[in-house]
Amino acid sequence: MRRLGHPRQHGKQGGGGGLLAKLSIAALFLLICSLSLLSAPFTPNTNGSTAQSQMNVEDLWKSANSGGWKPSSAPRSEWPSPPKETNGYLRVRCNGGLNQQRSAICNAVLAARIMNATLVLPELDANSFWHDDSGFHGLYDVEHFIQSLRFDVQIVERIPEIHKNGKTKKIKAFQLRPPRDAPISWYTTDALKKMKEHGAIYLSPFSHRLAEEIDNPEYQRLRCRVNYHALRFKPHIMKLSESIVDKLRAQGHFMAIHLRFEMDMLSFAGCFDIFTPAEQKILKKYRKENFADKTLIYKERRAIGKCPLTPEEVGLILRAMGFNNSTRIYLAAGELFGGERFMTPFRALFPRLENHSSVDASEELATNSQGLIGSAVDYMNPAHKCPSENVMQNLHSQLVTENINREQHNRSDSTVSLTER
Repeated sequence: MRRLGHPRQHGKQGGGGGLLAKLSIAALFLLICSLSLLSAPFTPNTNGSTAQSQMNVEDLWKSANSGGWKPSSAPRSEWPSPPKETNGYLRVRCNGGLNQQRSAICNAVLAARIMNATLVLPELDANSFWHDDSGFHGLYDVEHFIQSLRFDVQIVERIPEIHKNGKTKKIKAFQLRPPRDAPISWYTTDALKKMKEHGAIYLSPFSHRLAEEIDNPEYQRLRCRVNYHALRFKPHIMKLSESIVDKLRAQGHFMAIHLRFEMDMLSFAGCFDIFTPAEQKILKKYRKENFADKTLIYKERRAIGKCPLTPEEVGLILRAMGFNNSTRIYLAAGELFGGERFMTPFRALFPRLENHSSVDASEELATNSQGLIGSAVDYMNPAHKCPSENVMQNLHSQLVTENINREQHNRSDSTVSLTER
């Protein structure tokens, strides 16, 4: 999004930050649809005493005013459609959690555009942690994904076979491990060279493998188009998510949070000091198998702020903010590592906890609440209901209108050019 009359600013996103990652993480992990108490929070007044806030809780559920912000996902300068002949095929394996994988998909589309490559439908690494083989087809609307990006990159579901001299030949993609936060120059030199030699390359792993700070507004807008328009969950996931939110809202206000106290996150952070020897062994093994070797002083990680908060620490912060024990909390998907002993203190602070099974015990939800699909259901909970709808609807309308304009340009064989609005 960009403010009317102000230039777009590109913040650094390396190491999990950045505009796109922050927007997505905010929609998924923070206190979404929150600030919703059955009793209002307390704030200190000027004389140091405690006074009840005058905020109207009902106002929190209304669509936010755009405040002068305008959509900026659509191209605003010359943006030609991809040529029919490309330099080869690009395969990627997206690893990490759902949000990390979405970011990787956005980068894969951008990498394909940069290299003038045909993107093969991204692979989702679901088995190493999620034990889920749903894949891209199981989560996202593939036809919508391909159609939405038809003016940006060519996308195929698989590398086609080559028929030559009466023989069928498969193109074998050359595997490369991209540097972390690789610059555009790596894709236009090293990667492109191998693509032209072999006809296809396979980038694995593909998480944070393209620099987030790129001084090209159109490239950044392409990332936004992928994340906010092209990546649409399958209808049954959206339906389940909407059903959960409706049932939660029918009982009053609630807060949705993701504790982020999971095996993969703890292993990546190197936060082992509070666990038993047996649990530490599990975390160290997972770290060795899934992350780059790096010397970490485990006892210092928490002291320097590198560890996820424990559930109890999250609960204490929420109580300090004024949320009392009558607050209803929906816990987003993610199996807590360490078991009930870490959850008990949080439950004592906030006994009114909800999750998938407590809100909807239907068989349909039970079969769609595991692995990446379960994460997608929770991802949609806040994202589908809580954004300022006027802004998102305007963004969608603008993109649709400009796509129609682009189709008209294409019919007349003219170069696509969209001017600043």
